[in-house]
Amino acid sequence: MENKPTDIPFLSNIGLMLTYKCSVACPHCIVEAGPHRKEIMSIENSFKWSLEASVYRSRHIKGLALTGGEPFFDMENLKIISEHGRKLGFVISAVTNAFWASTKERALEVLLQVPAIQMISLSTDVYHLKSIPFDNIKNGIWAAKQLRILYNIAVCTDSEEDTQYKRIIEDILKITDNDNIRTAITFPVGRAEKHIKRFNYRVSSEPTIAACTMAGSPVIFPEGKVMGCIGPVMKLSSSHPLVLGSLHNESLSEILDRAESNTILHAIRVWGPHIIVSILQDHGLGDLIPKEYIADCTCDICYKLFTNDKVLDFLRAFSEDKEFKQKIAFARMYYLSESRMAELLSL
Repeated sequence: MENKPTDIPFLSNIGLMLTYKCSVACPHCIVEAGPHRKEIMSIENSFKWSLEASVYRSRHIKGLALTGGEPFFDMENLKIISEHGRKLGFVISAVTNAFWASTKERALEVLLQVPAIQMISLSTDVYHLKSIPFDNIKNGIWAAKQLRILYNIAVCTDSEEDTQYKRIIEDILKITDNDNIRTAITFPVGRAEKHIKRFNYRVSSEPTIAACTMAGSPVIFPEGKVMGCIGPVMKLSSSHPLVLGSLHNESLSEILDRAESNTILHAIRVWGPHIIVSILQDHGLGDLIPKEYIADCTCDICYKLFTNDKVLDFLRAFSEDKEFKQKIAFARMYYLSESRMAELLSL
């Protein structure tokens, strides 16, 4: 079995989804963010939850990622929340579409208003470019370099063979290195589901074999829900293994402690969601397996499997299997140098 585990330690970073508001309403947006949305994380809750995160397991969590929507939509909130997080000792990062970087001078002015932010991820692709010029990305990168802020560029596409995608990558490579580019496959969930005819996916009868790089950093949503990732499964209404809990019912420490022993979550982190397909096959449940998958998209596997109630019922029972738990605990130690689960199981 091929293994490509993520090198991001579990719970080294946690996200706060500050808002569903955004300057634009992109057709591929999973969370359906836009100027019309009203849901935000209150200052009170952001302070409370970031404080809980800062003291968890003697400051085990090092990074606080501010996401949305568009965190820069409300600069005053972003400034207050980022400065509070920095005072708590976090490395602060933020995602943005760079709508604010209309000129170099404006980009520098904006970033100077949020000095607590040490890393930014700028989004651009064929969807964003309909509303936000590529010059904004160039200006944002220029300003980040001036202030010695780390950065990367996030690009979504329905196919890495798409000519427009390739052209965008060529443009990005004129201003930065390939190591600073993060590509994700657009997924037909949220607003993208309503525009699915616009997308041209490659499909495969076999699931993508790759470890999940998103399931190691939980995200707290404005309503208090804590998710194991910020991928398309967050749109599923039913309970599934990546729904970690609600901060209106439990403390953050209770939720994160339980997540340490979430066998399905960590199997996905070590091997990737394709491991669930293999488990279903091994247990004679091949009829529950999807017939096709979006090529090179690990999220597609989780989403399709977790929409099936029979799969979820099986996983709830199987996740308690003692031998499986021990296997995952050892795998975390071997591949990811994480011993916490083994310690909890007293292995």
